[in-house]
Amino acid sequence: MKIAIGTKNPVKIKATIEAFQQYYDDLEYKTFNLSKYSSVLKQPMSINETLDSALKRIEIIEKKSKKVDYYVALEGGVGIDSLGFFLTGYVAIKSISGEISVSGGYRMPLPKKIFDELQKNKEIELGDIIDKYSGTKNSKQKDGAIGLFTSGKLTRKETFKQMIILALVPFTSPVYSRIENKEKN
Repeated sequence: MKIAIGTKNPVKIKATIEAFQQYYDDLEYKTFNLSKYSSVLKQPMSINETLDSALKRIEIIEKKSKKVDYYVALEGGVGIDSLGFFLTGYVAIKSISGEISVSGGYRMPLPKKIFDELQKNKEIELGDIIDKYSGTKNSKQKDGAIGLFTSGKLTRKETFKQMIILALVPFTSPVYSRIENKEKN
């Protein structure tokens, strides 16, 4: 099983590998640094930007990689709505056949102060602000804001791993396939 992962972040890579290993024994993967692409936002600031950025990552890695079985993109972002400020994320997976599956959209409350700082400075990421307030270093490549705010009860890796498993459902679930095939007939 060959996969292309649209990140160099070790937490996202590990989440992807662990999720895919639940379905596939022989796994080969290649990672891509997409930070230089303008279509990949440094810090998505809405649900739509987060989802769009994940889908754009898929497009880029598909062009950059040779034939693989799956292209995987993971994106975290923040947003605001009538209920307040929140952290969100999406995973997009595209199969070799061209089918795309997306999961995510979780939300975790985020302090207004953090959201305001992100809006003021488009050159920083959530992890930079989390490090500033928590005294941690490089939290985005560790447990992230999720780990910090849940006191380690959940981590960034676990959350992304769950979303990857959910995005794999159309590709790995016999029940899903059976139902989907009945609907097409």
